[in-house]
This record gives sequence, C-alpha cells and structure tokens, in this order.
Amino acid sequence: MRWRSQGAAENLFTGKRFRGPQPGVGLLFLRKLTPTLFVTTTEIQQVHRSYGTARGWRIFIYLFSPLLIALFWSAPFWMPSGDWGALRIGFTVGMGVFGLFFVYCLYEVIKARHIITDTALIYAGTLYRKELPLEAIEGFRTDQQYTHILPKSKAYPKIRIGYTSEGYEEIQQWLAEHYPNLDEQEQRQEEAALLLDDTFGRTAEERETNLTQARRVARTLNTLGWLTGAWLLFLPRFYEWAFTAGLTLPAVAALALLWHRGTIRPDEQKNSAYPNVSVAMLIPPLGLLLRELLDFELLQYDALWPLAGGVAALFGLLLLLGSRSFLQQPKLRVSVLGQVAVYALLYGYAATVAVNCVFDEGPAKHHTATVLSKHYSSGKTTTYYLNVTPWGPRKEAEDVTVSEDYYQQVQPGARVRIYEMPGRLGAPWFTVAE
Repeated sequence: MRWRSQGAAENLFTGKRFRGPQPGVGLLFLRKLTPTLFVTTTEIQQVHRSYGTARGWRIFIYLFSPLLIALFWSAPFWMPSGDWGALRIGFTVGMGVFGLFFVYCLYEVIKARHIITDTALIYAGTLYRKELPLEAIEGFRTDQQYTHILPKSKAYPKIRIGYTSEGYEEIQQWLAEHYPNLDEQEQRQEEAALLLDDTFGRTAEERETNLTQARRVARTLNTLGWLTGAWLLFLPRFYEWAFTAGLTLPAVAALALLWHRGTIRPDEQKNSAYPNVSVAMLIPPLGLLLRELLDFELLQYDALWPLAGGVAALFGLLLLLGSRSFLQQPKLRVSVLGQVAVYALLYGYAATVAVNCVFDEGPAKHHTATVLSKHYSSGKTTTYYLNVTPWGPRKEAEDVTVSEDYYQQVQPGARVRIYEMPGRLGAPWFTVAE
C-alpha cells in the first residue's frame, strides 16, 4: 500500500484508491493488524509491500534448522575420547562451519525482505542490502528457481527473488505489468531476424511457413524421443523393435538437421527462436545405454572400441554438416560443438553394443553357477546383484546383474543358468537366464 499525506491510499497492484486513516495512530493500528504489509522506515520512501519467506518454507526452516545446528555442533562430542589430533580438529571445525551456516539460514529467513517502494526495489538481507531504483530496471528473466531483476547499468546491483519468497507470483505479475520479460523479448528479436533472412525463403510468408514446418518436425521427433526412451526403460516388450527405434530415431533427427539446414538446431538453448532436436538426439541413445547395462554384460570390449569410435565419428560428422550455419556464429559454436560431441559419443557406444548383443544370432554356451550371496546398490536407480561361483571364462566368484523380480526369488545356494554369447560384432557377452 502507498500512503499519501492527505489521507488517501492507493493499492500498488490494483491501482484503486480509497480513503484511509491519517498517518499516525491509525497507521500504527493497521500495521498491527497486517504486519507484513508495512515496514517502518525513516526514509522519505513509502513502502508498497514487504515480502519475506513464504510461510511453508519458514515453518520448515524454523523446525529443522535448530535440529541441524544442534546435530552439527554436538557431533564432535560423539567421537571416541582421545587426544586432539589433526583429524579431530578438522572434523570439529567442519561441523562448526556447517552449524554456523544453518544459523545464518535461520536468521536470514527471519530478517531478509524484498521491499517495493515508490522509487526502488530493495533487498534487505542479513549480511548486505541491495537497492535498485525502479527507473534503472531494464527488465527481468526467470528460471526454475529465481526471477532475476536486471539493471540498465552495471552501476546498479542485480536482484533475484526465489520461488520460496512470499508473494512470488504477485511479484512476477507486478514485474510483467511494468517491465519487459527479457527472455521473451530476446526470443521475439531472434525470430524477427530469422524471418528477415532470405536464405530461409524468398518471401516473408515462405520463411514463416518453413519455420512452422521445422518446428512441427522438431516437436514430432522430440515427442518420439521421449516415447522411445520410455519404451526402452519401462516397457521393453517387442525387444528388437524397441532397440531398432532407439537406433533409428537419432539418425532420422540428424537427417532432419540436413534437410532443414540452418533452421533446426541440434542443441537446446534458452530463448532461442530456432526449434531443436536435442531430445531426439539424447534420450533414445541414453535409453539404449541404460537398457544394455541392465540386460547385458560384456566379457571383452576390445573388438568394440574401433567400431564404436567409427560410428561416433560418422554420426558426429553428419550432425556437424547439418549444424554448419550455427557453427559459423561464435556465440553458438561452443554449445553446438559440446552437445554434438556428447550425442556422437553416446550414440556410437550404445549403437555398437546394441548391434553386438541384441541382434546376436550366434550359438549360446550354457553354464551353471551357485549363488553365494546377493546385494543391491541404490541411487537414482537400483541395481540388483547375485554373487556367483566361477563359471566358464570367469575364474573367480563375481557379481552378475539380474532383475528385481528374479533377485527376490533367488536365495543363496540356488543354481542359476548363464548364457554366454559370441557377439554379433565379435565381443562376447553373457546374461543370466531368468
């Protein structure tokens, strides 16, 4: 709210004015009723609104910070008694630093505010204060965690507001009403420049049609990329068809780069008006690789490295030819080269292993082994292992990977069957029969 000397008040966000109490006793009374709406100030600036940390995050920090502080500061006393060697001193100092960090977090939640006044946007924190005049704001950008308010000049500070802030959506709405979204502005400018480039068509209508078609192609390929990745990871039925889709889609995306040369990008970059096929390039080979790690174990790699390197080189060359116009732009070159290298290396290895194992039609050798123990490792994914006695080419007891269902069924002492295959490309591999 903004108070005027004659007793009228104006709401910053709605623009409505109404008669209110005169500054003084009435203002103090309203401040007691709505403590988050007003901030006491000795400056001429009148406060529209003050925002702290959102209530849910405040409660979370209030509950857990004291517990973590007590945990870190008491940890050194849990160590066995003994002399204060370097390790004990280092551990104590480290725990003390972590405890101080959470003390800072707790005090920051209590004290920190984003304040909007008549003339400035202010961040008042625990350790420092930033003040950005409203007339010096160029615009704002957003990402998943923050809204970044940027100044017109480096003489003024940048201010960022996190999604954990009180009234975050309200602040974003206020910014959108008063300042440009620089992300959207940058994308519109790039699209306008693209539609003026006669290398994409003779007329503006033709260029716009070509861009629309390229976006449709990229969107279709990326959608198929997500579906193929999910097929490989979560529903690997029609096994050879799933792997064929994972092998084919990145190649089709590379051909799309050549066909729509200069209009479709291989990499994803924020605010770009150009469509991209990054999902179609990345997700299917990643699905191939993860499925291969779950289902196959190679006994030898020597025969695969030259083939994987050759496939990666050819695939990377195809991507570079389709991305030539972007490589000629210095500001895009690093991003394009980096992502092309990742796509090529990932596809080269995953495709080679897929052909070697999935399409292997050679005769299988049958082995049996006894389960000695079992265990699993968990992280973003969980992998299940059986430790088995020596078999075939394995001369020592080693782990083999199995599915979760088979892991639950098999107990130590059970006999398992292992199939050893020659490999379509000459790299032998094995799998446990379930």
